[in-house]
Amino acid sequence: MTTATAPDIVRIGAKLYVRNPEVIDLDAYIGLFHGWIQGRTLDGQPIDVADYSHVPDGPGVMLIGHEADRSLDLGEGRPGALYQRKRDLDGTLEERLRTVLDAVEDTARRIEEDPVAAGVRIDRDEILVRVLDRRLAPNDDATLEGLRPALEAALAAVFPGREAALERIEDDPRGPFAVRVRLG
Repeated sequence: MTTATAPDIVRIGAKLYVRNPEVIDLDAYIGLFHGWIQGRTLDGQPIDVADYSHVPDGPGVMLIGHEADRSLDLGEGRPGALYQRKRDLDGTLEERLRTVLDAVEDTARRIEEDPVAAGVRIDRDEILVRVLDRRLAPNDDATLEGLRPALEAALAAVFPGREAALERIEDDPRGPFAVRVRLG
């Protein structure tokens, strides 16, 4: 990644993992997400809810939006609250990363506070961060080093007082850039 491409990076996602996946009732999230749409309390323009719970290790139940998608994601065999920004993200790279981290934290909080979620608890010690534009952010060490200062600053702002350890996920060099963040 070069600093010249950093202003173009907007397709950023973050996932926080569920601590107690055994309590998840995926069918409940269809109504939960529809309630979020009807309540008109989300930023951006939510559009619809899609049920992919039948797909093993798939996207789970998604709230599709114009600017961003939110979901109870089942990817990696680890359920979690996922926020994936698709467009219309302004500011510096640090501000855009902070926006995404704030949004995934908000998604997790909303899930935990909703009685429909039946006691789901979401961990704040591990975060998966992805950039879904392989042209601007290839899955390599140079991208990690290019993103590191902005990501560490955004993490410090959203999770103050916590030390962040970043580890690039190297499982597929052709896949999107992904980094696992562990907060201490």
